[in-house]
Amino acid sequence: MQTQDNKATNVRKIVSVENQKDLQALREALVFSGGRIIRELPLINGYLCEFRGDSAINLAARELDADVKIEEDLEFKLCRNPNFSFFPGFFGPFWPVPQYPQAPQQPPKPQQPQKYIKPGKGIQQVDWGLRRIGAPFVWEKLKEKRIRVGIIDTGINTSHPDLHGNIVEGVSTLDDISSYEDDYGHGTHIAGIIGANNNYGITGINPYVDFYAVKAFNKSGQGSLSDIIEGIDWLLRRQVNIINMSFSTSETNGTLVRVIRAAYSRGVIMVAAAGNDGGQVNYPAKFPEVIAVSATDINDKIADFSCYGPEINFCAPGVNIRSTWLNSAYAVKSGTSFAAPHITGAIADVLNFHGIMPPSHVRELISKNAAVLQSLSPEQQGAGMVDLRKLIN
Repeated sequence: MQTQDNKATNVRKIVSVENQKDLQALREALVFSGGRIIRELPLINGYLCEFRGDSAINLAARELDADVKIEEDLEFKLCRNPNFSFFPGFFGPFWPVPQYPQAPQQPPKPQQPQKYIKPGKGIQQVDWGLRRIGAPFVWEKLKEKRIRVGIIDTGINTSHPDLHGNIVEGVSTLDDISSYEDDYGHGTHIAGIIGANNNYGITGINPYVDFYAVKAFNKSGQGSLSDIIEGIDWLLRRQVNIINMSFSTSETNGTLVRVIRAAYSRGVIMVAAAGNDGGQVNYPAKFPEVIAVSATDINDKIADFSCYGPEINFCAPGVNIRSTWLNSAYAVKSGTSFAAPHITGAIADVLNFHGIMPPSHVRELISKNAAVLQSLSPEQQGAGMVDLRKLIN
């Protein structure tokens, strides 16, 4: 006869305490209860643990006098809007055929060290989204000053000629994956919008950025809160200025709140996609500490997939956006995923030109200079469309 414990299935939980001094006692209680510690999460004074059923979780909590928080390891999804096409025997998302640069296929080898390439002088194509926010008009006014941008996503295609010169460091927070090399494409597309830097390919909104890549989403585009927490902790230790988060979830918990507040308290500007289900703004964009971005099309209309609501701070181009892709290629994508990096890139421009400032000051400055779109409601656009020509002059 099977016991209840034998029938129990393994569950993962994030277990934390308020005070760091209780961390060792928490560890001992987890081990005593039979919990398997998968990883430490120093940012929240906790651990990601695997338990054999709810009884083991409750036992661990009873072993401590301290206030123990036991919460779900929330699942997140990327905010891309894949086009679906069906073929015999195939059911699933169809990604557009990647585009490759016209001759020359590879840029000439630069003289080392080559960190700065003056944008707008080559044979590159400038995407409509960059033109809409005025990025090409301020390229010549930017300083050769590095702004540190963290991207929590699927990694980056490290050999892409438009990106490799700006990649400083990366990490994978996924189980059993050590490389932060992108195997999905999403993170590479995000990076290109923010800061591609190649006269023979494309130039991003701010070509003078340093990328710190966190691979927290796998090749199926799936991620979890514990992977994101570890990634944010890694980025904070590298003192990044901005974090781009093109992912969302409809749920929240106290752990996620603590992580967002920890990053905000250290002066990090966080930008997040609003979500792609056409409903209310999702998390983490919904938090007041995070800049929430909705998506618009080339006609300044709200994208039919874009979430919106009173939490939206800005709108940005997010339909048919061309950027870097895997294997040194290019692809056209849609989603609030690709609206968010337009704001991240614009903020990098602001910090480059005006200097480092607190998140609240950045938001206020951009809001005062944003263009209000008559076709959109305040809940669809927030303060409006970013206009870099007004911000940098």
